[in-house]
Amino acid sequence: MKTRKLSFAASIGLVIAWMAAAPAAQAPFYEGKTLRVLIASGPGGGTDTAGRLIARYLPKYLPGNPKIVVQNMGGGGATIANNYFASEVKPDGLTIMQDSSSSVANFVRGGPSIKYDPRKFRLIGGVARPGSLLMIRNDARDRLTNKAAKPVVVGDTDGIRNWIAMTVWGAEYIGWNLRWIYGYPGSRELQLAIRQGEIDVWATQNAKLVKDLQREGVAQIIGTEEDHRRADFPDAPTFLELLGSKKPTGLSWQAYQAWAGAPELDKYLVAPEGTPDHLVKLLREAFTQVMKDPEVDKDGDKFFGDGWRGHSAEKIEAVIREHIAIPKEAKEYITKMRLKYSLPVGDSK
Repeated sequence: MKTRKLSFAASIGLVIAWMAAAPAAQAPFYEGKTLRVLIASGPGGGTDTAGRLIARYLPKYLPGNPKIVVQNMGGGGATIANNYFASEVKPDGLTIMQDSSSSVANFVRGGPSIKYDPRKFRLIGGVARPGSLLMIRNDARDRLTNKAAKPVVVGDTDGIRNWIAMTVWGAEYIGWNLRWIYGYPGSRELQLAIRQGEIDVWATQNAKLVKDLQREGVAQIIGTEEDHRRADFPDAPTFLELLGSKKPTGLSWQAYQAWAGAPELDKYLVAPEGTPDHLVKLLREAFTQVMKDPEVDKDGDKFFGDGWRGHSAEKIEAVIREHIAIPKEAKEYITKMRLKYSLPVGDSK
């Protein structure tokens, strides 16, 4: 009897010990943790808006519902943030980065400042907004095609963003009277610059901002970079329509498309190289659920306008690799055009 009692007591002890250990073993990875979202831009722009929108809802769909900390790291057209992310961030699933097409364009352009390779990051998912709307101040519109007039000033952060291709090919094939200045920290400063008349031309995908500038009587739309008109701006012609019969063919058009980029390559989330597969899977599944959330859809429409959409990690990864693999001849043509119009160039890859 005594042996039976001891055996029963031992069994109870084992069960209690198992029950005590089970919750710790089965606790969701993100329970009690903080997830940092690094945003590869300053505050106020499209990258920042996309990152903060996703960060607001991501904990809802991550098992364990972690706390979220958002940190902006602007500078160098996303180069500073990407270099830091590649060399300093641990692949522990606790830091992810909201990136953009600017970092891919910088990588393609090359140069000694580029210390990262976007193909090595672990893709989580992406957000693509409708195409950029190229705007001009109303008081500069008459000078756009008048070569005898003072050049119209195009403003940008680094002179290499995708929409800049429209202005360069517009100058080359339509005869736009332009000059370029760059070095603005971010979209917030560019908004102020076009409002104050410091620059005359700028592009953004932010529907709300464009409508505000129209309503204020500051600017009008020249055209949009997409190959079809935006549903929320049906009167804005596409750049293809603006080119008309002057649209180039062959290497020139191939180079334009390489610079302008694929429409899916806009804003996307990444984890560091080496992040374990099971954590990447959690992040990807949570991102997919975020994109299905009706509240996210509503908020996205408010900031981005109609037509924005989410893309899977696999899709963005394929687009990045395709964009980086553009032919050498097309890269050289882009470099030639940048040199011709006094825009920055880098070492070829």
